[in-house]
Amino acid sequence: MLRVLRVGALLLVLASSTLSSGPSASAQPRAAEQIVFSGTGFGSFGPVGFWIWCEDDEAQNPYHGECNGSMYFYALRIVKHVTGTVVETAEGRYTTTVSSGSAPADVACALNNTTLVRGPNNTVQVVCSSPSGSGISTNAVVNATGP
Repeated sequence: MLRVLRVGALLLVLASSTLSSGPSASAQPRAAEQIVFSGTGFGSFGPVGFWIWCEDDEAQNPYHGECNGSMYFYALRIVKHVTGTVVETAEGRYTTTVSSGSAPADVACALNNTTLVRGPNNTVQVVCSSPSGSGISTNAVVNATGP
């Protein structure tokens, strides 16, 4: 009787592992592109800094198209966590639109890169409705990784 129970338990384990093996590797979502904007610059609002990480808008995961990071405006004493979205406007060109919360937000800006080269050698334009103004970073790191 004990032997019959052992064989039955073994068959049950084999059957459940066969049924729950999951989808094949070809059905797995592809790796997602990630975009990072990091730099400092100067604008009509004085010195500005940013570090923003984004998940590509075509990613097949819950974070697709979302951005998260921080922006700071030294002269205005504003340092804020920001969230937002990203879109690829052309090959290697990205626009991220971020804010620090619901209106009226202390920070509401759009950043876009005009170059995509290795290292701190990229130009990023910063246009903000809050604080109102625009600026530019010519030494930013813009990193786009993934497929």
